[in-house]
Amino acid sequence: MRIVYLEIQNFRGIKDLAWAPAPGMNCLIGPGDSTKTTVLDAIELCLNPRSYIFADDCDFFDLDVEHSVRIAVTLAGLPAEFITEDRYGLHLRGWNQAATKIEDESGDGLEDALTIKVVIDRTLEARWSIHNDRIDAAEKDPPTVRYKDAQRFATNRLGPYAERHLGWGRTSVLTRLGETGDNYHLQLATAGRAARAAFRASDQGVFKKAVDKAQELSRLFAVPVRGKFTAELDVQGVSITSGGIALHDGSLPLRRLGTGSSRLLVAALQYDAGPPHIAIIDEIEHGLEPHRIARLLRYLKVPKEGAGTVQPQIFVTTHSPVVIRELAAPDIFAVQLNSGVTSIKSVSTIAKDANMAQRHLRATPEAFMARKIVVGEGRTEEGLLRGLDIWWSDKGRDSFAFQAVVAVDGGGKDNAPAFAEHLCDLGFKVFLLLDSDKPPNADALKRALDRGATLAQWPDACSTEERLFLDLPWQGVAAMITYAVECVGQESVIAVVNNALAAANLDPVPDLAFPPARNVPGFRRALGKAAKDKSWFKGVARGEKLAEIVGPHLGAISATPLAAAISVIRKWVDD
Repeated sequence: MRIVYLEIQNFRGIKDLAWAPAPGMNCLIGPGDSTKTTVLDAIELCLNPRSYIFADDCDFFDLDVEHSVRIAVTLAGLPAEFITEDRYGLHLRGWNQAATKIEDESGDGLEDALTIKVVIDRTLEARWSIHNDRIDAAEKDPPTVRYKDAQRFATNRLGPYAERHLGWGRTSVLTRLGETGDNYHLQLATAGRAARAAFRASDQGVFKKAVDKAQELSRLFAVPVRGKFTAELDVQGVSITSGGIALHDGSLPLRRLGTGSSRLLVAALQYDAGPPHIAIIDEIEHGLEPHRIARLLRYLKVPKEGAGTVQPQIFVTTHSPVVIRELAAPDIFAVQLNSGVTSIKSVSTIAKDANMAQRHLRATPEAFMARKIVVGEGRTEEGLLRGLDIWWSDKGRDSFAFQAVVAVDGGGKDNAPAFAEHLCDLGFKVFLLLDSDKPPNADALKRALDRGATLAQWPDACSTEERLFLDLPWQGVAAMITYAVECVGQESVIAVVNNALAAANLDPVPDLAFPPARNVPGFRRALGKAAKDKSWFKGVARGEKLAEIVGPHLGAISATPLAAAISVIRKWVDD
């Protein structure tokens, strides 16, 4: 069985959601508080009916208990016995995979499907039922799923307390994997008797004073005494039960494993417990190193033995770039929340092609976990933006992190507009910073702008390096030359500068102590062209260093194109 459609209304932070998950891996990514975990909670609540539920007003959207919580999960791939008329055959619906749409009645070309619904009203009581439009129109109590069948619908959830599954408790995965016959219970009873015998043979003198006093007082107050009071081991009091049996490595209980190791082992055990299932893992990276994250993901995506080619349906959330890089683009879904409406979009199908989606995910996974993204044309622009963020933070302005903004490398003129377009299609707010020495991909740029991206592009057909040398005050130009010497060496800088001056029909310089007479646009542009052509400042770290030079001068050059564009970026970040 697999979930083909999920509908949620008025549950916690979700006012409305409709989503058709993938049949295999569904990794939910996006900024914090975008309701990723709430989606997992809704699935678990709907497919795990229980006789009690601890709901409260906080489980209602905007705490409005007048609008009931409604969660509906539609399942396909039903067992053959479920579709007979004496089971659920009369209540089946049809799933149109091509149109990702539910038809209220099954039919030719449609896959049989069953919708389970849970409703929580102001009484805080949850009611589970089978749902379709025909049942709603009948004006009678809707039918429910049989208890044993509900156990087959139930999800497995790996939570933060994995160690409880490393013992043979009532709900432990080890109990599901093992055999619980007479020998199992006989072993517990024998262990209890052995514990009492061992305690009886130990030193009883430590209890004598208290035992004698209790017996004396019982006679004083006419409490019947059958024989003589003794201190004995109460087996029930020390819980020699199934919950007291734990998995050990030699003499060491595995519950003492670290968080990551516990979660990794339990995830594997849950995966192997029973037939293909619907599994839920919140923050799959929790407690795991990158190499173990990769191992777990590969293991979960392999069809289970005896299941043919059927891959279990898995729902996970993550804030880890490692997880994003390890998964394929079709496995990943971007979650966005806007005024209570949650949208979940496939990163793969939204992109122009799957290869582009995969490239973006692996090159800049951090972009898919922020609310707003500033896409710099290249690494220098990314570094400049990151450095300005640091400079602003030092001056008391809100950091990019505080505003859920991230600056990323767009991958060049041809790729950056397409990347911005892809992010806009997924619902992110995007700012695109481009230079203008060469034209960008015009079609992709227009599509990105049409989808809501904001653009800043240097005027006068110049690169970022040229813009910096043109607009900074003269002392700023000197500081950039000094930094260039640190990056590539003095002789190289002088040689490259003189080549650029010769190409511009300007006089060469004997050294790097530029006199004030050289403070003219032609000389400044030649310096910028030399920096661009020879990649003096190429790279994120060098871009960050440029920001240390630029930041202190912004107030003095506020009328320049450089400062104007940076001001627009800052305003966009703060909005």
